[in-house]
Amino acid sequence: MKNYYKILEVGMNATDDEIKRSYRVLAKRYHPDVNPDDAAAAEKFADINEANAVLSDPKARADYDIKLKEASAPKPNRDDIIARQRAQAQAAARQAAVNNIMRDAHDPVSVAAAAARLRAQQAAQAQAQMQSQVNALCNQAFAKGRDQGIIEAKQAAEKELAKYNAKYKELAAENEKLKKQLAEERRLKTKLNDTERDRRDLENELFNRDRELAQEKIRAKELEEQLAAARQSAGDSAEVKRLEAENASLKEMLDDAQQRARELEQCGSRSELKNKAQIKLQQDKRKQMQDEIDALNAKVAELESELDAARQENEQWQQYASSQDFLSDAERRIEEWNKKTQADKRKAKQTLYGVLGVLMWAKTDEIEAAFNKLEKRYSGKSGEDAAAKLKKVREAYLVLSDEEKRREYNASIDVTDEQIEHERELIAEYETMQEEYRNRLATKEFWEYYDELNAAALEGDADSQNALGEMFYYGDEIDQDFEQAVFWFKEAAKQKHADAMYNLGVCFVNGEGTEKNENTGLGFIRQAAKLGSEAAKKYGA
Repeated sequence: MKNYYKILEVGMNATDDEIKRSYRVLAKRYHPDVNPDDAAAAEKFADINEANAVLSDPKARADYDIKLKEASAPKPNRDDIIARQRAQAQAAARQAAVNNIMRDAHDPVSVAAAAARLRAQQAAQAQAQMQSQVNALCNQAFAKGRDQGIIEAKQAAEKELAKYNAKYKELAAENEKLKKQLAEERRLKTKLNDTERDRRDLENELFNRDRELAQEKIRAKELEEQLAAARQSAGDSAEVKRLEAENASLKEMLDDAQQRARELEQCGSRSELKNKAQIKLQQDKRKQMQDEIDALNAKVAELESELDAARQENEQWQQYASSQDFLSDAERRIEEWNKKTQADKRKAKQTLYGVLGVLMWAKTDEIEAAFNKLEKRYSGKSGEDAAAKLKKVREAYLVLSDEEKRREYNASIDVTDEQIEHERELIAEYETMQEEYRNRLATKEFWEYYDELNAAALEGDADSQNALGEMFYYGDEIDQDFEQAVFWFKEAAKQKHADAMYNLGVCFVNGEGTEKNENTGLGFIRQAAKLGSEAAKKYGA
């Protein structure tokens, strides 16, 4: 059962405002727009929406809290059930052995065969009973009457064994054979004791491994808390690097744990345990340990994903900071350039360049363009003033349009070719910087608008959802994404937004971002027309 409180990273006593605030932060972090082509982020985003839908509804949240408490209620102890069933299986095996012994005890010749059959039947009965107990584990068939059954079986076995001992004394001739059999049993018992010792050693090793896993879980939790702090200050790249080192160390510990687990499995496979219940117990223990290792691996993968997100967010913040620095510096340079240009204009005003309205490092085509503009202006006017100005313009142009005359004139006003070349290079650099400034400024303004639009869409504003869908549909300033467009059109259409219904219908008709279905698409378009969408009314006209 999903824990919606953990998904939204809040406690069970969180207020509605805390849930809403956490939802906004997480939704923005894991939104598909911020994590394109990231299936894990998309799944996380879906879980966040699902959790918010339940916890933001008081009635749904109350019902969910009850189910969550029921799901977390303690379960029956599996080890106790297995222990009870093992005891019953042993009692049943002893009862069957006693019955067989008493049946064969009337025939002195068959005592040795009875002893051998006893051991075989004990093993067969133990195996059969164990299989029966495993199958009956789910309904706990042997839970009732355990103690009473053991007592009765023990009493019956002791009674039958007393009879068997009396009969056994009469069979002195078979005493030597029985001694050999007893020696063999002692050897088997010694071997079983060795196996039991190996089992205890293996259990101790498993216990130590469990403790190590618990420590690794604590380390993983600490790393997760550090990641949360890193996300709050994503600009600190040193913190991200430290977390990466922590993560690498954790992965090494996991590799060591997996290696030791494999060694334990090899050790377990070498041990010749005859007791099937012990083998099953060891298998369950190894499986439990492997499950914990897998869970820890999943946690590491999640931490790695969060590390990647933190690095990506850090890069975004660095890019943003770099862009902000560039914009601030560009604005300062533009202001300085404007001051310099004004000073250059004042200096050129008293020269022939000022007559044409250009700077002293103007290019030939700029001088010609300025002359044509002024000649056209003053030629169309009458009067002595216009004629005088036109004369000055023509005289200035005659000098500045001739390279030799212009060079001589520049020398007369202390303007060198090197100075002109240097100023033109500065102009080229300024124009390049100004173009980049305009582009970055436009990009900044767009993304500020996009963030505002996205936040409003996440809060459920239908107009914003439709506008965001159209942005993805047409690919304005961002990559075209029909699936995202359909998602936001659907969100707005749920609120009976007419234009969103029309847009969604067009997507279904064209098969854009969803499976093509003309009937469904036309149905949406008809509903949009009824709700007043002008585009829907004109559709197909």
